[in-house]
Amino acid sequence: MSGPKRFINDVKVSERHGAGEWLQERLSSLILIPLTLWGLWSGWALSGAGYDGALAWFRSPVNATLLAATLLISLWHMNMGLKVIVDDYIHRPASRGALLGLIGLVCVVSAAAGVFFIVRLALGSAPLPAGLGA
Repeated sequence: MSGPKRFINDVKVSERHGAGEWLQERLSSLILIPLTLWGLWSGWALSGAGYDGALAWFRSPVNATLLAATLLISLWHMNMGLKVIVDDYIHRPASRGALLGLIGLVCVVSAAAGVFFIVRLALGSAPLPAGLGA
């Protein structure tokens, strides 16, 4: 059990859990560097390929896997960054909890939807379920 919270000059002293989060943010940044370069290269390569070329690109298991990894790691990195912002600037516990929950929910729903559509395109299915397209 931890002792009372310590303050120096009215600033709470670290509770020793920030180092792991800091390291995770840096790790996700390092992983995103080559994935971003791959994404830029892929976008350049696909710029004149048309719709059929884009579908063929998605059907490659390597491309679909790298795209899904880029999406998931980007959302993980975004979630960690927004958590730091909320922790630093939102001081009411109820507001902080609600915002962190909302951010987590948005990230999880975005990840699930993104991976769902990447898998559908990789397997050759239509990009949208029947009835949702225009």
